[in-house]
Amino acid sequence: MATHTNHVVPAFNFDDALQHTSDERVRLCVDNVRDRLFRGELWCCFDIPPVPSSGATEEELQRLESNLGVTLPGEYRLFLAHWRYLDLGFGRRIWGFDHQGVSIGCPWTSDSHMVGTRYLVFADYWAYADGDQLMFDLSNTRQEVTAYLHEHGPLLEAFAPSFSLALWRMVFEELDA
Repeated sequence: MATHTNHVVPAFNFDDALQHTSDERVRLCVDNVRDRLFRGELWCCFDIPPVPSSGATEEELQRLESNLGVTLPGEYRLFLAHWRYLDLGFGRRIWGFDHQGVSIGCPWTSDSHMVGTRYLVFADYWAYADGDQLMFDLSNTRQEVTAYLHEHGPLLEAFAPSFSLALWRMVFEELDA
């Protein structure tokens, strides 16, 4: 992860998550979101299913990569192959593909978040303000996740060492909030 000190996003203990493989982490997170939304009777509050029942096809994934001009980070690509997107509620969404023509957001590349650095922006993370985002620094081969906090500077802060750990944090940080 980045060597700088975060000013807004607190440290997060990933010990529980690291007991699982990345595939297990993602499945546990998606199952947790699905179960929580059903138990809380919130599922019907969404315009489209917050947890889609299917993922993107290989053709869709290749087309997205071609349109973006980048190869999707491995864990994120695998996630999209199983689930087209994920809406955790409360301004926390993993973007991806549409559901029957309706979209919660699509990943996009940006060179405006920091001069000289290109990012793949893939999620809403409105824990601090609406409009905050999660993204991958495309020059970072470790595929770490950075939080963009637009009302705090703006600031870029370390969020998680990988996509699956970022998803874990989004799911379990929200439960503790």
